Amino acid sequence: MVWLAVAVALCGGVAVGLTRLPGFQFELGYAYENGNFHGWHPGFAQNHRKAAHWLGRAAQANHPRAQYMLGILHSHGWGVSRDSTQAVDWFSRSARNGYGPARYHLGWMHHKGDGVPRDDDAARHLLEQAAVQGMAAAHLALGRFYERGEGVLPDGVQAFKWYALAVYFARSRPGLYDNAAFAGRAVAAYDALALRTGLSSEKQGQILARRWLADQSL
Repeated sequence: MVWLAVAVALCGGVAVGLTRLPGFQFELGYAYENGNFHGWHPGFAQNHRKAAHWLGRAAQANHPRAQYMLGILHSHGWGVSRDSTQAVDWFSRSARNGYGPARYHLGWMHHKGDGVPRDDDAARHLLEQAAVQGMAAAHLALGRFYERGEGVLPDGVQAFKWYALAVYFARSRPGLYDNAAFAGRAVAAYDALALRTGLSSEKQGQILARRWLADQSL
């Protein structure tokens, strides 16, 4: 339905009824934000303000990806005012709707105290939710927390576990949540930790990673 609606739009005018569909509103917002429609450029020069308009309409209709993208626009001030509070609000709505990247970004905002009071427990919980959805970036962030003791006690075994999972998802599900983009960082983080710690911690971390995968049935 969405593809048909886009075809109609590009061929000369969007029917009023189609613009009321949240899925279509999201596709328009996505196209204006990226300057193309899934790689097709004619008719969609990048325009953050138009993107914010269409994404805003879809977000108000409870479209999770639109809510997430609107949060991104507010966090950077693209096409809308830069407003961390608004970004947190839209990320929160999207996270409640189960969208992994929103949980990831909201987790980082809680960790940094950006737009919300710093809350390391909330940050870890949100990142763990994104991790369950197979988001390599979330696994990588959790590994960093445990390696550096950011909001948790330093724990090399837990760090190995999360880094191993980041490598696993980056390689096994590269197209999910842009996981492929984090493959190099995940391997580098794992290898760097291995050089600084003993083999025992690494093996224990690998065991925990396998158990985590089994528990999640992933």
